[in-house]
Amino acid sequence: MKTPVCDSDVKAGQLCESCKRRLAEGKITQLDFEVAKILYGINERYNISAASFSKALDLGRVVLILTEGEVGILIGKQGKVVLELSEALGKKVRIAEMQGDVKKTIADIVAPVRLLGVNKIFHEGRELTKVRLAKSDMAQLPIDIPSLESALCSLLEEKVAIAFE
Repeated sequence: MKTPVCDSDVKAGQLCESCKRRLAEGKITQLDFEVAKILYGINERYNISAASFSKALDLGRVVLILTEGEVGILIGKQGKVVLELSEALGKKVRIAEMQGDVKKTIADIVAPVRLLGVNKIFHEGRELTKVRLAKSDMAQLPIDIPSLESALCSLLEEKVAIAFE
């Protein structure tokens, strides 16, 4: 299983010097380490060794787990893997694929809300990404708007504005 943390760290239950440095630099988070430990425990029961976990974001009442591989592996048959993750973390868990297409990643994060488009705009002399969502689906948004903006900013590494149309 691919995680942002060394396998030996997960087995030992503590970070090595290299991972501690990455934690201090902000390249990984304590939540990434916790999720990696939980996934290794789940791997013993459900064999999710083909899974690829790249980042975890705490969005308040929801934890977003980003994967570079197949999303279905981290969801598991009948949602068993994601359910165990949710119980272990004490929050609802959403899985999103972070590979290539930014629109697909954003659509995974905001589902079941319809993504109308992602545009680059210029506002007050700087470029930002505008994420357009269906206004009629606003009540179904799985996370609050400030948390969503924060998650998309860290994911895209640029300023994001959300608009409902």
